[in-house]
Amino acid sequence: MNPQSLDIAKKMTKALYRTQYYPPDRMQAYQRKLLEPLLRHARQEVPFYARRLNPLFAQDDSMRWEAWDDIPTFTRADAQDAGDALFANFLPEHVGGYAEHQTSGSTGAPLLFHVSATASLMNVAASQRIFEWHEIDLSGKAALIVDTQNRFPYPKGQIGRQWNVANPEAPACQLSVTEPIANQLEWLLSTKPDILITYPSIAVAIYELATQRKEILSIHTFIGQGEVFNEEAKSYLCGTHNLKLVDRYGASELGAIAGQCPTENRHHQFCEANLMEVLDVSGHSLVAEGRGRLVLTPFYNYAMPLIRYENQDLVEISQTPCPCGRTLPSIMKILGRERHVFTYSDGSRSWPFMLKHEYSGFLPSRQVQAIQKTTTNIEIRFVRDQSSHVDINIGGLQSFLRSRLHPTVQIEVVEVPEIARAASGKYEEWTSLVS
Repeated sequence: MNPQSLDIAKKMTKALYRTQYYPPDRMQAYQRKLLEPLLRHARQEVPFYARRLNPLFAQDDSMRWEAWDDIPTFTRADAQDAGDALFANFLPEHVGGYAEHQTSGSTGAPLLFHVSATASLMNVAASQRIFEWHEIDLSGKAALIVDTQNRFPYPKGQIGRQWNVANPEAPACQLSVTEPIANQLEWLLSTKPDILITYPSIAVAIYELATQRKEILSIHTFIGQGEVFNEEAKSYLCGTHNLKLVDRYGASELGAIAGQCPTENRHHQFCEANLMEVLDVSGHSLVAEGRGRLVLTPFYNYAMPLIRYENQDLVEISQTPCPCGRTLPSIMKILGRERHVFTYSDGSRSWPFMLKHEYSGFLPSRQVQAIQKTTTNIEIRFVRDQSSHVDINIGGLQSFLRSRLHPTVQIEVVEVPEIARAASGKYEEWTSLVS
């Protein structure tokens, strides 16, 4: 990051400390001030929106905010179909150009996307605020295991700096997330970082292997991203290994979405970076509380505007004021991808979840993955724990899952030598193939 960009990111961070206390009406006015020029730009310069945004504009070209819900939402698959039509033909000078990226492909084919420089700097500022909320040692050495493009292979990875803007000289090192866990552990032992930034399931796997090998890591803080940070992983990393935990929520093409509150078990929405909506099953916005599909509109990405974009995550929100005093709305639970919702023969749906120890009475398992193949059939894949003396109890496991999920489910248990991660490095315990 050049000195000018660094200075802008610092100023953005400073501004975020003011806006996080705005009352709702002032925040809405602040958001619309950012949203209106983006909408006008998208309508004029981005082919995908040439007619799509017309309901928002009156005959005198004034904004019709009451028509916001008339703008259709769209998904990553729709964005892939749109292709270059989502890219701006022209960029105003103040956005500072753009960079080209692609998603990890964890939900299918990767999406090629453009990010304007100002959008990238807002993401940096949002991350900086999280670091400062949680009083992370910004002079410490950070290790990032997040790259999905194999740019930083084992054993060297990459050595650099600027993992935070308050102390840009703080050292940082990077390794590709696609490296085997054994290589990741060896690399961390050799680089000796203070802070680890990666997916929660990667961190758990690293520490499980370190425990098995009786290795001691130098890490004191773990910053999670890219996956749902479940309570079991939190308990293991914090309780067993005494790590300080911080969770960031975002998406490659969307940037920063929310960050873990430093005092409460919730995430605060980054209202300054994007307009966030949560839609119920009928497509109506949840106003006060509830669980629904996440729809986002980032304010700063003029290179590829995403207006009412569904990232296919489900979240649970609440308007209950946070004791921390920040007025940023709360996400109480991040449930993860909609593809993890199981649909049953009577049309009912549920969000399945089991802790590792809940399988232990039925399977001699070290790792488990559940794949819903039809509305009634679920395949349970497991990797054997060689130290376990438990016998495989298919009937007991099926009865348990029927009580947890649905009384009609039938299970098939398959022992596998390993459960592969996706190309992105992510590991998914529950996946439904039922559309």
